[in-house]
Amino acid sequence: MSARLRVLVTAFGTVPGPNAHSNALLGLAQSLRADLDLVTLKTPSLAHQSRLGEARLFRVRVTGTAHEKRAAFARAVRRQLEAEEYDVVHARGAFEGLEALPLREPMGFRFIYEVASFPDEAEGAEAEQAWSEAHLACLEAADLVLVGAEAAARALGERGFAGKVAVVSPGVNVDTYDWWPGSTDPAMLRVLYLGPFTQDRDIPTLLAGFRAATQRTPLRVLMAGEPMGERRQALRRMVAAFGLSEQVTVRGEPRAVAIPSLIAACDVGIVGASWAPRFQELGDLPEPLLEYLACGRTVVAAGIPAVAEIVRDELEGLLYVPGDETSLAEALVTLATDQPLRTRLTEAAYARVRQRFGGGARRRRMAEVYEMLVPGSQSYDAWLEAFEDEPGAGAPITGWAEIQAAPTPLPDAPTPAFDRTDQPRPPLPKPAPLSDTATSPQAPPPEAVPSPSEPVRDETAELPTTLTSVDTTPGLDLDEP
Repeated sequence: MSARLRVLVTAFGTVPGPNAHSNALLGLAQSLRADLDLVTLKTPSLAHQSRLGEARLFRVRVTGTAHEKRAAFARAVRRQLEAEEYDVVHARGAFEGLEALPLREPMGFRFIYEVASFPDEAEGAEAEQAWSEAHLACLEAADLVLVGAEAAARALGERGFAGKVAVVSPGVNVDTYDWWPGSTDPAMLRVLYLGPFTQDRDIPTLLAGFRAATQRTPLRVLMAGEPMGERRQALRRMVAAFGLSEQVTVRGEPRAVAIPSLIAACDVGIVGASWAPRFQELGDLPEPLLEYLACGRTVVAAGIPAVAEIVRDELEGLLYVPGDETSLAEALVTLATDQPLRTRLTEAAYARVRQRFGGGARRRRMAEVYEMLVPGSQSYDAWLEAFEDEPGAGAPITGWAEIQAAPTPLPDAPTPAFDRTDQPRPPLPKPAPLSDTATSPQAPPPEAVPSPSEPVRDETAELPTTLTSVDTTPGLDLDEP
C-alpha cells in the first residue's frame, strides 16, 4: 500500500464562507487520502489555524490594495513551501501558483493548477495582463490542469493543453440545503442575489432588470455577499440612483452557517454574469448556483456556457442574455405570475442537482484525478487505515461550523507544524494517461450537457462537513505586514 501523499492546497478566499473556494476545499478535505495543508484567507471572525476534517487549515491575514493582498498571499504560500516538503502542490489561483513554480524542481513536487481564480475587471488592464501571464505560466508548467466546465476544457484544448486538462464539475452537499422552510410572503416575490458586487457580475443590468420588473409586479430584493464595505456603499448609491431604495436591500457577507436558511427565505435566486472572458471563454461558474437548486429555489441566471451546462433554459430554470435587462425582467415577471411553472422548474432542478451535481460526485471525481496523477495514491483498504495506532492520537471531531483560535502565538518565522522529515519520501509513480478521463477539444457543445462516463449515484447520504480541534503548533507565518 502506498504512503499517504503530502499535499498543499491554496485558495485566495475565506473558508468556510459564501464562495466557490470554500465548497471546493470542504469537498477536497473529505475526498482525498492525503495529509492535507490548506492555505486560505484570514478574516476577523476566523482563527489563524484550525482543522477541516483531518486537514490543517492555515489562514493568512492580508491588507492593502487588491494587488498587494494577492502578492502577500502568494508570499505566504511560498514560505509554507519552504518550511515543509510536499508531494503535490494544488494551486487554485494563478498568482500563488506562479510563486510556487520556482520551487518545483528543487523540491520535486508535482503541480496541479485549478483554474478557479480570476482578476476583477475593475482593477484595469494591467491587472488582467498580470493574471494572464501568471495563468499561462501555470498552464504550461502544470502536470494536471483542472477546470469546472466542458466549455473551459474545450477552450484550453484549442490552445494545445488538451492532454493534461480534466473536468471536475462543481458539487454541492445537497442535504445541507434540502427542505428548509420557504418564503412566508405569498403576495411578494422575494429575490436573492448572493455574491460579490464586482464589475464582472454585471450589477447595473441586475438593477435595471429589477426596476423594469417592479413596474409590472411587486418584488422584494436582497443583495448580499460582498465583504468590502466600500463596494457595499457604492451599490447602495447605485440602488438609490435607480430609484429602488424601497425594493432593494444591500447587506454584507452572511455567516457561513446561515447561508442555507438565507437562500430558503427567497423565492427566486439570481445568478448574474457579464460578457467577461472569465465567463465566456474560461468557463467560470458564478456562484452560488447549485445551492439555490439544492434548496428548492427557482433560478434566473445569465446564459453563459458554464451555467448552461447545469441549468437548461425552461427546463431547470430561466436564462437571460448577459447585459440584457429586458430578458431578465421578463423572466422575473413570468415567475412572479406563474406558480405552476416555478414548481415545475424547481422540481426538475432539484432532481438534476441531486443526480448529477451532488458533493459525492465531485469527491469521487477529485479522488479519480489524483489517482491519475499519482497512481496508487487513492487506492487503500480502510479496514487498515481507519484506526489510530495509539489511543488518543487523533483530534476529536466537532461541529462543522466550530472555529477555535490558536491558544499560542504564531512565530515570526515559518516553522514546520509537525515533523514530517523523519521518513524519506519514496519517488512518486508516473502519472496515468488522461485519455479516458480528461476532456478534449472534441467534447460536446455547451448546449448539449455531456453524460458522465459512469452513472452518478443518488446523493442520499452526504458526508457531514466537519471541523476538528485546532492544531496549535504553527507551520506558517500567517500575518502579512
